Amino acid sequence: MAGEEIRATLRGGEAELGLIRAHDVARLLLGLDSAVAAASYAALHQPRRTGTGRHRSAVEAASRLVFQQVEPGSVVAVLSLPVLAQDDSGALELELDDLAGAAFDRLVGSVGQTPDQVDVGIARALADLGDGLAIGERFDELVVSSRRNDQVLRLDSAARSHFRQLADRPPVTQQPDVLVGSLREADFDRHTARLQTSANETVTVTFPPELDDDVQEALRGQAEFAGEVTYDPVTDTAKRVQLRSVSAPLSLPIDLDVFWAPQSVDELARAQGVAPATLDRPLFDATEQERREIAEALAELDG
Repeated sequence: MAGEEIRATLRGGEAELGLIRAHDVARLLLGLDSAVAAASYAALHQPRRTGTGRHRSAVEAASRLVFQQVEPGSVVAVLSLPVLAQDDSGALELELDDLAGAAFDRLVGSVGQTPDQVDVGIARALADLGDGLAIGERFDELVVSSRRNDQVLRLDSAARSHFRQLADRPPVTQQPDVLVGSLREADFDRHTARLQTSANETVTVTFPPELDDDVQEALRGQAEFAGEVTYDPVTDTAKRVQLRSVSAPLSLPIDLDVFWAPQSVDELARAQGVAPATLDRPLFDATEQERREIAEALAELDG
């Protein structure tokens, strides 16, 4: 349930009451608002509207953190997630009261994700927060935690640089496509799996709960996987696929066991009714005139 307490601890440098500048506290609070908003879009799987500069109403509400107090020592801003009314429109995948919590979980979870799993909006918001506070320069680190989640977001100099690299990377391309390969290491709690393609590339797969049985059946076997495929713009290789369907590969009109069974040259010759080639006699007979013509033709080819 949303409404849980959030603690944002700023450490190092002037991170003490009576020393810290007011605009650094403002940057901290506004940066956290922006980070939760970015995580809300990621949780909803919806892009931010362009042109208006305003958030969607659900995201605006979910990222409206409530200020509680500032504690002494290292500056600790104590806030809470908003408590929101239920959404009756049915237009969202999450109830509004769940969205704030889901956004916070997505935000702190970004630290443990691989680069291709981190939402670019979250990466940009955290990089901007680190830049605004000059983490690694004027302050050592920012630690964001809550009792609702065991994970801790630790934004230090290395994390700031990491998120900036992710935010500034070229945009990936996404399109409907079909990949062929075998599924490995499916996680049915998180609904993710690893796909080994026929080109021996590893692709991260996410799938909805209704495909659990299809994914289970496809494990370790060859299958076709259709969905929204995200491609790396530099290498043009598939990186992620949001699965929509799983199907068996097209069957070949041959016996695969027989096709792959090794056969000797003599066995192949007998099966096809031919004799193996030998070099104990000329490959073809030619008259002396034909031999001269061949020799002249070869000489002309040599220039």
